[in-house]
Amino acid sequence: MEKETSSNQLIKPASIFFGDKQTRTYLGVFALVFLLVTLKTYYSLALKDTDLHDEVRFLDSWAISFDEENYTVEETYLLSHEESETLTIEIQKSTVPDNYAIAMFLVQISYEETNQVIGGDPCDTVHGNIIVTSLNAQWEDDNNTLTDSSNSCQTIFLQLLAYPGYDGLGYEVEAHNQVLALEPWAEEEYGLGTFEVEVKLQVEQSQIPSQDNDDDETIYVTVETVFFKAIAEKLS
Repeated sequence: MEKETSSNQLIKPASIFFGDKQTRTYLGVFALVFLLVTLKTYYSLALKDTDLHDEVRFLDSWAISFDEENYTVEETYLLSHEESETLTIEIQKSTVPDNYAIAMFLVQISYEETNQVIGGDPCDTVHGNIIVTSLNAQWEDDNNTLTDSSNSCQTIFLQLLAYPGYDGLGYEVEAHNQVLALEPWAEEEYGLGTFEVEVKLQVEQSQIPSQDNDDDETIYVTVETVFFKAIAEKLS
């Protein structure tokens, strides 16, 4: 009898609680919200997992290669001792062929000793320098050669990289489509601006007494702007 009385005492508050219409309404709403949240979470996780698998499943392999074109400017200077000249080239969007970008600038500075005296006249010293300007280029790249000189009549080669990471070598990449495969090479602003290269002459005197010395030299400067177009071919 005591056990029955105790059970009735426990059931009675619960019956009163669940028997209340407002309470049942609140519980029903809570259960519905909980169910919806659970279903949404499960659906989101399942969908995300499916998307991740789809990304891997639908990635294609692409072979990236480069087609290059060149724009060359040549200039000749007759320089005297300690004299310098600067070749200035304005690179604008209209300079760049359609669908191409600017890869780099290559400079060649050449000369030869013109004073043909008995016993030979030592080669003059020529200095070449790519001047740092506001040109949109990779001025700090390790492969740049911005300045050099020669006192042996050897050609001077200078180089400035415009497009970051460009080396002209093909490679393979995985991407969803051709546009994404070519995305690293889609920028058009690199290499635009003012490109300047300075040349300076230092005349070397003959070591033979009473020998005639020349006091000037002809310097040939060639600036080659390298354009490139990236090409993506889908691999089977």
